[in-house]
Amino acid sequence: MTNAYDPVGYEHGRAAGFQKGKEDGYRQGFEAAKQAAEAPQPLGEISIRWREAGCAERIGAHLGVQVVLNDAVMECLKETVKSAIWKLEMKRAGEPQPLILKIFKAPVAGQDLNELNLYRHAASLLSEVMPDIYLILPHPVTGDVWVFMEYVPQLKGQVVFTPDHFDKIIPSLARLHAKTYNDRFYEQWDVFSEWLPIYQSAKVAMERQKTNTDTLTYLDKAMERPELKERLKDSYAMLQKVLVKGPDYFPQLLQAGQSIIHNDLQTPNMGCANVAEEQWTIKFIDWEGARFAPCWFDLFNLAGVFFAYRKDWRKDEDAVIERCSRLYAEEMQRHGITFAEEPARLYKMAYLQRVLERSLYLQLHWAVEGQKPAFLLDTYLVKIKEWGKELGLYS
Repeated sequence: MTNAYDPVGYEHGRAAGFQKGKEDGYRQGFEAAKQAAEAPQPLGEISIRWREAGCAERIGAHLGVQVVLNDAVMECLKETVKSAIWKLEMKRAGEPQPLILKIFKAPVAGQDLNELNLYRHAASLLSEVMPDIYLILPHPVTGDVWVFMEYVPQLKGQVVFTPDHFDKIIPSLARLHAKTYNDRFYEQWDVFSEWLPIYQSAKVAMERQKTNTDTLTYLDKAMERPELKERLKDSYAMLQKVLVKGPDYFPQLLQAGQSIIHNDLQTPNMGCANVAEEQWTIKFIDWEGARFAPCWFDLFNLAGVFFAYRKDWRKDEDAVIERCSRLYAEEMQRHGITFAEEPARLYKMAYLQRVLERSLYLQLHWAVEGQKPAFLLDTYLVKIKEWGKELGLYS
């Protein structure tokens, strides 16, 4: 005897079966996804190279503690055709710690080679003011060079920067300069002679002379442009008189002494592990522009460039420059270095020397060629006029 067809029961069973199949499919899919997430992922180029080159053992030996790379935490902070900067994470004695990998892409030349050589040859000398260099790893085939180094948080993003922060940076800047001041540099001449740019070398002097000639050329070209002529007309004759005295305007700067300078003291290029401390321990980052030059140039790089861009602080500039120049001289004196010239006067000389030997040329060149707006031209003209007369560049 057959059962009678029950349409209600049939539909109920069909719906129940469909729902059970849906739930089973969901569970199976969830388990598959979970297993895939937990399975080891294919290693990237950095992880593979780390293992092939034995970086854990070599960096661990440098630090005196076992380290392990966390393959899941890697962030590219910046990449150009010449280099790439990665923020990685390693476990150091079981605790997570960030580190930086800077990749110098082949062929390494120019300022990149200068920076790399500084890491190769001067890391121990400048260890107080430079990130700790853990390992330098040349690639045997591509020619790229990988540098693993200490991660130091940039000032940019940690503080809202004001001129008061110069006071916290200058002691570290003085430590940098004092390490290689005058004879202290020449005592280690063999370390630097083959690669570090030297301000008084024939090559660098010729570059300054060429820039001086080009500045005069672009000054005349600028006067042919109505919009630039309007900005330059009150300064043109004065600039001609001043520039023909170049490219070296103040022998007092050389007499005040030279050292390795960083040459690009922006907040992204300065790091501090703890800005809550009263005394900051500053480490300088990205040393492409480093050279042996008058030490007062870095005060221009620190304060002069800041005020050139920050019109909102201009009213405080004179007082800040007076204070910072005096503080720098006092900090250098702690390291046995004294200056015969009045500190604020040396600062003004350094400012004008750098502007006249390079910055003015860039502003005129960019404006004439239409490459960039000459935002700082008017600021520089005011300083040349005001401080140039004060310092006897023209009457």
